[in-house]
Amino acid sequence: MNKLYVGNLSPLVTVEDLKELFGEKKLPGAEQVLLKSGYAFVDFPDQNWAIKAIETLSGKCLSAGADAGMHHYFSVYFS
Repeated sequence: MNKLYVGNLSPLVTVEDLKELFGEKKLPGAEQVLLKSGYAFVDFPDQNWAIKAIETLSGKCLSAGADAGMHHYFSVYFS
């Protein structure tokens, strides 16, 4: 597995929000998501998909839950 760090998340973001985001971008994985307040670790099946996730999502905005009116630009890195 290739684990990615996803940072600068709103404390209101849920595991389901992250899985939905990865699904919308057609990125496999996100099978295992360890979510903490403000960040998460996400497992991808191989390095190519992990790199694709970084290229697709790093610096993008995620609005989720009750916090949907606020913008949080998050970072995605290899952990």
